[in-house]
Amino acid sequence: MTMNAFRPAASITATIWLAALGACRGAPPPPPTPPPVLSAHGAAALRWVNAHTGAVTLTDSMNLDRDRRALAPIVNGARVLGLSELTEGTDEFPDIVRRTLFALADSGFRGVAIQGPMPEALELDRWVRTSAGDPRRIMRALGSWRWDTREMWAFMLAMRMWNEAHKDRPLGFYAFEIPTAARAVQVATGLPDSVAGVALNQWLKRTYTCVATNEGAQWGREGRAADSLFWNACGPATAAATDSLAALRSRYPQSSPVMPDIVFAEQMARLIRHHVNVGLRHLTRHEANAEHVLYVLDELGPGAKLLVWGGDVEMGRLTLNGQTVQTGVPLGEKLGDKYRAAAFAIGGGTIRARVPSVGSRGGSGGEPGFGNPRVAVPAPESYEDVLMRANNPVFWLDLRGLPSDSAGTWLHGPRQMRLISDLYTPLAPTAFETSVEFPKNYDAIVFARTVSPAHP
Repeated sequence: MTMNAFRPAASITATIWLAALGACRGAPPPPPTPPPVLSAHGAAALRWVNAHTGAVTLTDSMNLDRDRRALAPIVNGARVLGLSELTEGTDEFPDIVRRTLFALADSGFRGVAIQGPMPEALELDRWVRTSAGDPRRIMRALGSWRWDTREMWAFMLAMRMWNEAHKDRPLGFYAFEIPTAARAVQVATGLPDSVAGVALNQWLKRTYTCVATNEGAQWGREGRAADSLFWNACGPATAAATDSLAALRSRYPQSSPVMPDIVFAEQMARLIRHHVNVGLRHLTRHEANAEHVLYVLDELGPGAKLLVWGGDVEMGRLTLNGQTVQTGVPLGEKLGDKYRAAAFAIGGGTIRARVPSVGSRGGSGGEPGFGNPRVAVPAPESYEDVLMRANNPVFWLDLRGLPSDSAGTWLHGPRQMRLISDLYTPLAPTAFETSVEFPKNYDAIVFARTVSPAHP
């Protein structure tokens, strides 16, 4: 499964193209109509929402007191807060993540982990801490348009400025997927011979050849590369490489100008060792992701807390179509009440997404190109239909203490919520819905009534 895929792509694409072709032949869409009157239970739910929301003011970039008050009951006692970006491609959500991270810094939260490649994210972590490296190049290397936007650049700059101003409690930037450890190996074996020595560098290069071999192995079909004994040899080998780089670090004084490079190489070596150990366990995607989150927690130190930014419903406690398990499921099992899941949803507005081209098969190669489509009106009696009528335009809502009356029953669900990631058209709104229950799947929600598109 790809980073954001959770239902068969061909089915969604076919639905979208049929809708687009139908719209091409039909009359223009009618003007928007006023929202329908809520049912009695929906109206009761709205009254409860208005009485319990914690507002967020995105226009105030410095005052985080309202954010702290809204978040305090949600994260109280938690080590990990997982945020699912149910609607991607917005200008607002990176700002919400930034505000959330900064507001929680006083509560022991030490960083954010995105759903992206871990080695490349560590390079960005180094930049937000020390200004070393080329952050724009690294952002492109994260492999998704979601991370190569003006909003994410502003996010990284804000983290760098925070760390300059708060040297006593710096914040880190991480990730929780490892499609390949190639970049980590490149860093771990890339110290100059004048620093590491020719013999150590040559030994490291030989030692790490098992990583690429094992990443390319198809278990049971490639002979020696898929043999357990061969795989198992990589575990001790990468552990020895990590120890060797730690020993190299101990030979240099802390004031040495090469110390930051050695420390960074050792950090990458620890990540490689973790990657191999996870691979040796033959874990599923969601189980491996959960182990990656726990690894970041361990790296941050005892008592550290982490904000995790996932796409789609990744951080929710959901199993879609009875088979696609999200990372929030094993995280919840491992951390128990120390894990809190929250979902980001919207009422309306415009987003950045791949959209089908009317009258053609899309962009180059037959793929839909990027555009800024307006999001369809929420379905009647959906969660968004009620939440967008709330008094606050942007708010946090803790859903763990729902009442036992009709309002609580309505909010418990299950009900439909929009799920928009890479591909979207308002012409097929039901193709982007999934069933969600509160608080079974999510403990809380952060909601924006109207959004604008992210900028490439």
